[in-house]
Amino acid sequence: MPVNLTEGAIVKAAREVTADKKRRDLSDAGCAGLRIRLTPKGAATWVLACRDREGRMRRFVLGQYQGKTGMGLAAARAAAKKLHVKIKTGGPDPIAEKRKALAIGKDAKEGIGTLAGLLDLYQGKGKPGATLRSWKQQRQSIEHVFSKHLNRPLATMAVTDLRVTASEHEARYSAALAVRCLRPILKWAADHGYAPAGLADIKPPATVGRRKRFLSRDELAALLPALRASRRPYGAALLFMLLTLTRRQETAMVRWRHINLEARTWTIPETKNGEPHTVPLSQQALDLLRSRLPTGDDGKPITPDPDALVFATSTGAPLGNWDRETKAIQEASKTADWTRHDLRRTGATMLGEMGEMPDIVEAALNHVAIHSALAATYNRSRYRPQVASALQRLADALDETEAAAPK
Repeated sequence: MPVNLTEGAIVKAAREVTADKKRRDLSDAGCAGLRIRLTPKGAATWVLACRDREGRMRRFVLGQYQGKTGMGLAAARAAAKKLHVKIKTGGPDPIAEKRKALAIGKDAKEGIGTLAGLLDLYQGKGKPGATLRSWKQQRQSIEHVFSKHLNRPLATMAVTDLRVTASEHEARYSAALAVRCLRPILKWAADHGYAPAGLADIKPPATVGRRKRFLSRDELAALLPALRASRRPYGAALLFMLLTLTRRQETAMVRWRHINLEARTWTIPETKNGEPHTVPLSQQALDLLRSRLPTGDDGKPITPDPDALVFATSTGAPLGNWDRETKAIQEASKTADWTRHDLRRTGATMLGEMGEMPDIVEAALNHVAIHSALAATYNRSRYRPQVASALQRLADALDETEAAAPK
């Protein structure tokens, strides 16, 4: 039977419960549904018992009585009235919310419901990422920029978290690329109930337009010695990109099994246009590759592991922190404001300036089409000798540019 609770009545009842060693509930006549549960071990817990808007009787723990973090009678009555209104009007269910939070935390520890888990799901069989040729590069970009969010639950993530991370990233264009890669994934996740809908509203921190940047002869004269002098594998990789007019990821993932030193060719098994591409290697490109061959105890080159990467870290892992390493090369060469792809554009521009026909340059770049789909199929086989000649001319021109630079 409800009674008008007072602090004194609660203290007295607690002593009686301890003496009788029997649990006891006291209902408060001053607040409908408010009870305090007393146990022989001294615990005193505030509980609200009421019906929800569907008529079901529910019990909600409000907190402990008194103590360092507990609540007194007045605070318990205020909390009970406030929660009662929420329950009656269909507000959030605190018990369900707590269970949900516990489930989210448990899943996150197992990699479920996190950003990393979403990326795994997106690339699974039959999912959108499984058919994207550029998926590896996209995922690498996302993981690089949003690394601190990978193991966070998506359910507790806000779009502002992602925006701040992208805006604070040291390389704005890399962050913009990561955002463009991540947005369709988050939209797909929201459509399928894997993530909150608002996460897909993230905006890139920079507008990336079509670049036209290429390096001048003076810039190349400063850059080439810095690339050769670098003791890091990134310097050699950047030089190889320039000599072969290939993309960063193509160079980063070249393995020794793809190289035929005798035939002077590099076969890229899968490219941006989805087809294999054979790159004729200039003498300078061959020399660079031979300089990277492993050596035996006698210091002579030995046959490399076919699966080993040509350009790798000291542990054999793929090169990763391109932005940092590119900046280091720029500082060493006193050049600035160029990207890895600008090297490819620079080489193509040099070939054009040397009088190479546009069809040859397009074939060297391995663009999807040269003038038409039919021409592209025909030209890839017909132009290989011409591409080999063009790349050799490019390598010789780079040597001349470096040699003519002031010492």
